[in-house]
Amino acid sequence: MKRVYIDPQHRGQQLGEKLLAALEAKARQRDCHTLRLETGIHQHAAIALYTRNGYQTRCAFAPYQPDPLSVFMEKPLFADLRSAAL
Repeated sequence: MKRVYIDPQHRGQQLGEKLLAALEAKARQRDCHTLRLETGIHQHAAIALYTRNGYQTRCAFAPYQPDPLSVFMEKPLFADLRSAAL
């Protein structure tokens, strides 16, 4: 995912969760198995949103390099991938 953003005047209406769910549904329809993202360490609301929705931190992935100002996260989109990772 890249550049997911809710305008400040529309925050607090669960739009982030709805947008994230719609993006995940579209990714599943396209047979994507995992969603990955990078966000800044100071994006506390975004990190909380992703964590609440099942994303876990991971190491940097291409084309990114490890960066102390970045948080890298991912979420398997299919149950079989979640159980295989455990």
